[in-house]
Amino acid sequence: MLYRMMRCLIVAACGAVLLSCSVSKPHQAEERVPENRVIYEVFVRNFSPEGNLKGVEAQIPRLRDLGVDVVWLMPIYELGDTGKWGPYSSPYAIKDYTKIDPDNGTEDDLRSLVKTVHDNGMEIWFDWVGNHTSMDNVWVKSHPEFYTKENGEFVHPFGGAWKDVYELDRDNEEMQDEMVKAMQYWVDNFDIDGYRCDYASGPSPELWRKASERVLKNGKRIGWLAEDSSKPSLVKNGYFDYNYCWDFQEKVLKHFANDSVQNLQNLREACALLANEGLTEGESKAPDDTISNPYAGRSRMVYLVNHDVLQDQGGSEDIVYHKYLKPLTVLQFTVYGMPLIYNGQEIQYKSGGRVSLAEKTPIDWSRRDTTMTNLIKTLTRLKHTQPALRTGKQNGSLTNLTTTEDDAVYAYKRSLGDENVVVILNFSDENKKFSITSALPEGMYKDVLTGKSIDFSSSPTFELPPLEAAIFIKE
Repeated sequence: MLYRMMRCLIVAACGAVLLSCSVSKPHQAEERVPENRVIYEVFVRNFSPEGNLKGVEAQIPRLRDLGVDVVWLMPIYELGDTGKWGPYSSPYAIKDYTKIDPDNGTEDDLRSLVKTVHDNGMEIWFDWVGNHTSMDNVWVKSHPEFYTKENGEFVHPFGGAWKDVYELDRDNEEMQDEMVKAMQYWVDNFDIDGYRCDYASGPSPELWRKASERVLKNGKRIGWLAEDSSKPSLVKNGYFDYNYCWDFQEKVLKHFANDSVQNLQNLREACALLANEGLTEGESKAPDDTISNPYAGRSRMVYLVNHDVLQDQGGSEDIVYHKYLKPLTVLQFTVYGMPLIYNGQEIQYKSGGRVSLAEKTPIDWSRRDTTMTNLIKTLTRLKHTQPALRTGKQNGSLTNLTTTEDDAVYAYKRSLGDENVVVILNFSDENKKFSITSALPEGMYKDVLTGKSIDFSSSPTFELPPLEAAIFIKE
């Protein structure tokens, strides 16, 4: 066991060094474009021992070195106390949309954080909650007409299930206008770059139309990410730039890792559909019958974990994905879209179980899994240097490759023009020797995780240890 751990550490470190050296080729210069951005989600309360904006700012240079492009802060607004379901308020129970919660710090703290993010070449996105507010939100008294009512009483969303919040009247235009003004406030006063919008399918699409048209930074559109996959028209109509690949995590990756018999054929088909069409199984290819694919020329966010997964699906990624975490991490960064890193995922933070949004459970940064950190650094570097891994206007296609161990090994090729990246994942508990019977790109290719070079023109034999991965780029 000790030997295997040491070997993993050495391999990951070597991979990062080799990849860093390889970017001397002109076509491998690092380039940050929307088609290859990496997002980092921060739960401020749990991100640092301080649990505030200063604690986040201290780690911004590290996030830059990790390869992050967008820092997404979960809601930092003033939170309500009425009806809270834990020792702390949920960050999605907003009391005032234009104030910072005192636990997070001051306005000067936020300005300093935003400047540090920008100075490190990244964007900062806020989290917006447009469907509901806390039960003691300032609007409850000043604008009770902004809320849904039944028999004159305020309503909790989802048939009363969300008991710490009141549902907004989604069609109230005055409420929509006030909300858009509040969004613009943070852009004007704190120079933020975009919004991730919570439960985007809940509010009226009219809210998002107004917001995407009116909330501008120096006269230009900001970034918009929808927590949604049920209404692709929100993307198709241009209200949002991106949305979640929700079903890919829930119905493909999580299902695969927890099935008693791992079905690689289903995984192959799901990855090809997502990479080549931006869709997951069951999503309509022609919503509203206006265009064949709402995601053509666009990108979507892919993830293994986020705050909902930790709270609702059992805990951190080691719990959700078990022994398949490494190959699925490689898949997340190489198959499609904009990969998300969540609050300690890069050190393989182990929660030990569910992590409530209404508790304070700071990450123990002293217990770092450097193997995972080095792997993610290598993967973000690949995302920024390999055009074949882009998604959106410059979309790299995915071709599944056939191997002589197809019941255990998944191999695929991402391609854009003459650029290729070949990924091989061993999902078995055994060492596998195999060949790839599909056509490989010609030339010498190097595995960035081990440094081993292989001539693809010579019908090579491959070998992968159990639950390991290989990522080949051209030398």
